Amino acid sequence: MKPNVSFVALLALLATSLTACGADAESRSAADAEQHEGHLRERAAELLPAVERLSGLPARQPLKFGVRSRENLERFLRRELDKQFADERIGNLVKVYARLGLVPDTLDLEPLLTRLLLEQVVGFYDPASDTLFVVEGVGDELVEGVLVHEMVHALQDQYVDLDSLIEASRDRNDEGMSVQAAIEGHATAVMYEWMLREMTGRDIDLSSLPRLSEQLDTEALGSVGLEMPELEQAPAIVREQLLFPYVAGLDFLQVRWGGPNGRVPPLGDALPRTTEQILHPGRWGAPETAVPESLGFTSEAPAGWTEIYQDGMGEADTRLFLREFLSDRDRADAAARGWDGDAYRLLEGPDGDVFVWVSRWDAAREAEEFATAVRRALDARYASDAARNVTVERLGERGVRVVDAPVGSDELPTEVLGVTG
Repeated sequence: MKPNVSFVALLALLATSLTACGADAESRSAADAEQHEGHLRERAAELLPAVERLSGLPARQPLKFGVRSRENLERFLRRELDKQFADERIGNLVKVYARLGLVPDTLDLEPLLTRLLLEQVVGFYDPASDTLFVVEGVGDELVEGVLVHEMVHALQDQYVDLDSLIEASRDRNDEGMSVQAAIEGHATAVMYEWMLREMTGRDIDLSSLPRLSEQLDTEALGSVGLEMPELEQAPAIVREQLLFPYVAGLDFLQVRWGGPNGRVPPLGDALPRTTEQILHPGRWGAPETAVPESLGFTSEAPAGWTEIYQDGMGEADTRLFLREFLSDRDRADAAARGWDGDAYRLLEGPDGDVFVWVSRWDAAREAEEFATAVRRALDARYASDAARNVTVERLGERGVRVVDAPVGSDELPTEVLGVTG
């Protein structure tokens, strides 16, 4: 999958306790590249039966492979990022995270993501060309796990159109994160089971093992000698959103495959649509994890106001926000649990920017728990900023509304605050 290609390598390296062995390899000749591609296809043909069996996705057509230099890969990544950043949505999302105190308001995200994605790159699947690429100069002992992972993506793409699937949810952050977590978690789970088979000589069902997510953090990477300075220094929200599809997605598959439905690929009707479903896979199908009815705002921004951005946080980003400002991580996670839908909007008004965030919770008790936690988090966030006026109020039995406005601003219009759903 793209563009999070580096984290496939990251997980493979962690699982096998290897370090990258070909990032600085000299460019090969065209003949060498052709020979490498031929070897890649041969090894993939040997791996395919195991990948089909473990993924539950028999191949419907032959897979395509290619070898790319690091320079070629960098050009590819820059093109992909340029296309994404041509949409002002990304910049506006950064403004939202800056208002919440999750990133500096001076953050230049595009070069940061480029640096992150070029750390330890080994291979990626490009659904636009239906081709699995491996970076040239990488040895067989490292590339095989990555090859397995990316072959799962190639098989997924034969059953669902991955580009269309991701594109359909790109304007809904929470749904997009959950879809990507299912896709990446599926490929990561297959990769781990294949690696365990290679190491032990026997099949090991991942669902029978303790959750592996605790191993997959930056501290664990350091413990096996893998340095990821860009990842370690990135703001927590950037780091966690990049890792979420692999870490939370792996947890999701481990639990789901151990459940009554067995090893069903997380596609079609089995595809999660919220990060709540990813984070609580054991409650799949329970009323409290059903996709909630949408929340929204009753009208467009009034005259004299400009809406900069509107979306929803979901349980995952709500949890990350609370973790950022509360000292007790468990309390932050507990306060985000019980999420049943949310929406926010960032507007520019006559007196400055205003952030309005409404959320709904499974029960009144959970709404009050979140309201208490978000008050504390915002108090910590604005401890040294007397220019902001923040209110947290209950809406009915299960709702909460947060309003973050400049001190001294006039009474906010009802069109700014009104919610529906």
